[in-house]
Amino acid sequence: MNAKTLLSLALTGLVALVCAKPCRIVWTEGTTDPETGKTVHTMTIQNPPAGTDWTLWFSQFRTPVTMLDGARADILHHGGTLYRVAPKEDTRGKEMVLRYEARALVNQCRAPEGFHLQVQGKKPVPVEVEYVFLPAEPVHTFDYKPADLTAYDMVPRLKKVDFAEGTMPVPDDVPVRYVEGRQPGWYRLTLGDNPVIEAADGDGAYYASVTLENLRRNAGGQQVPKAVVEDWPDLPYRGIMLDVSRNFTKKDDILKLIDILAHYKVNRLHLHFGDDEGWRVEMDGLPELTSYGAYRGIPTLNEDGTISEPDALMYTYCVTPDRNDTKTTGNGFYTKADYIDILKYADSRHMLVIPEFDIPGHSRAAVKSMEYRFRTTGDATYRLWDPEDTSKYNSAQDYCDNVIDVSLPSTYAFIAKVFDNLIALHAEAGVPLEAVHIGGDEVPDGSWEGSPSCRALMAANGVTDVAWLKDYFTNRVLDIAEARGVKIAGWQEVAQNLQPATYERVKRNLGFTNFWAVSRGRDKIGYTFANDGIPVVLSNSSNAYFDLAYNWSKTERGHSWAGFIDERRSFSFLPYDLYKSVRWDDKGRPTDLAAASEGKPALTPQGKPFIIGVQGQLWSETLRCFDHVTYYLFPKALGLFERGWNASPAWAGTTRPDDPDFVADFDRFFTTVVEHEYPYYEDLGISWHRH
Repeated sequence: MNAKTLLSLALTGLVALVCAKPCRIVWTEGTTDPETGKTVHTMTIQNPPAGTDWTLWFSQFRTPVTMLDGARADILHHGGTLYRVAPKEDTRGKEMVLRYEARALVNQCRAPEGFHLQVQGKKPVPVEVEYVFLPAEPVHTFDYKPADLTAYDMVPRLKKVDFAEGTMPVPDDVPVRYVEGRQPGWYRLTLGDNPVIEAADGDGAYYASVTLENLRRNAGGQQVPKAVVEDWPDLPYRGIMLDVSRNFTKKDDILKLIDILAHYKVNRLHLHFGDDEGWRVEMDGLPELTSYGAYRGIPTLNEDGTISEPDALMYTYCVTPDRNDTKTTGNGFYTKADYIDILKYADSRHMLVIPEFDIPGHSRAAVKSMEYRFRTTGDATYRLWDPEDTSKYNSAQDYCDNVIDVSLPSTYAFIAKVFDNLIALHAEAGVPLEAVHIGGDEVPDGSWEGSPSCRALMAANGVTDVAWLKDYFTNRVLDIAEARGVKIAGWQEVAQNLQPATYERVKRNLGFTNFWAVSRGRDKIGYTFANDGIPVVLSNSSNAYFDLAYNWSKTERGHSWAGFIDERRSFSFLPYDLYKSVRWDDKGRPTDLAAASEGKPALTPQGKPFIIGVQGQLWSETLRCFDHVTYYLFPKALGLFERGWNASPAWAGTTRPDDPDFVADFDRFFTTVVEHEYPYYEDLGISWHRH
């Protein structure tokens, strides 16, 4: 071969390299067949690599996928939201059109995302995606009639305002005098010739200062009418739960959120930091929880088609699956110093932080992190999985490996270690640890059935029913909590399906339980618990799951599994008349409030004090940035904040959804939102939902 030929071949190769077009995806939403309910979506892969030694990774909310006949590739599911395209034949770099049957797309934010192309032996590279969605229009769910407001109209509403003659500027400093015989959080603010704050306690004095700040902002530099304000919270617990496991919220953004929540006199921030998809708080003695479990990445594809996760969790609910990417919400954790800063910052605004790591289900990040520890160090001290376990199960989020083995002594060494870390962090911050929230929800059927160590434990105790293991686990966790003088908290399942002795022990050690599930007749659980003396924080999905979309428009972000929640739905929440909390259904149709409580237990006078609060939940599967956090919460959450402070509105006993008292009250509330809160959000520079 002469030099001329070599030069020609080299130039040809160079031209081919320069002219090669990058792989690109066009994803097209399919229409739903009204008779079958089936939808066929199309994934067009432009410029795929030649050969079959490549795969296309992506993340997609759970849906069964059936390829149509003639497909040149399969779409395979690896757990959670991780899928991949596996070519079956060489297309020689030509366009590949894959048509597949799946569930209808509820909203556009649930379309496949995070596409990465990996050719065997090479680093994955991101792939551009073009989405072709069906036409979708915004949805308008309610109207309101603007009301006349004063500067004293705010969220939550002041209980009593007695106006006096004259006006005055809002003072900067008002002396505080503490009084006895008033309920916690009570204050009286006198704005007249001699301004003064009278308060029952430090909380009351702080809430008075928040009211002053809101007055100043509402007045916009103008004078306000002289008045005497008397105010207090009806419920002692008024909270927001933020899931930082599925997608992470950085410390600085948490501090911003605390400021906004304090503006509404919220006094609990529940941080859901340990779940299947991530562990987000640094723990002494357990570095793998964050060095491994706080990161996601492309897994290793094994020859048999399975995957391994060598240095990070497989990516899910995340656009950028690169453990070195510091911008993605999939990666990150709070150092011990970060967490202490959060605790102190919240405490300075009279807000307690409730830490949660979910066990024994929803524990994949912890399980995999401790397996990484064992794999890299040989240390099984805190191992959470029996390698001989053949149990078959599928969790609510599509995992088959996310449940802690409750028979292993190392499991309780791990739990004790986490408790000790949390106790130490709160002590260093000088902030109370009200309770360690252990989750306890959604343990899938089939868990532990194939575990030799679980079977051995059961045999040693003379039992054959796997359900006994929940009691065993609960009692072991209570041993840890009691020995340290710490209360536990949990989702409603933590106090369900227990033997009587275990149940009574839980009651003695339970700071509170979050009642969340209202479908399939489960809406009675909250009052059943309260009537039996269990402290309940009402967190029900029908009114307080703020990860649900504002409405059914496909352009709205959020979930829909429990319906939709807008400002009117959250405002309709009735802590003491829970069954009447949904006045209009998800399509805006009035509900039958008169029949809503038929056959369901009423809240008794003895049970009423055990309804200790309300909490809104923001699960983060569909969140991708802090703008999403604020958009989902504001102003949707304001109805919940109103009801936590004023739990018994005058219209609570009405049975007409559009009762004039309700309509007038909501009109005033939403006018306050539009005229006083929208400008506040504008000044903060945050994202929010505009009605």
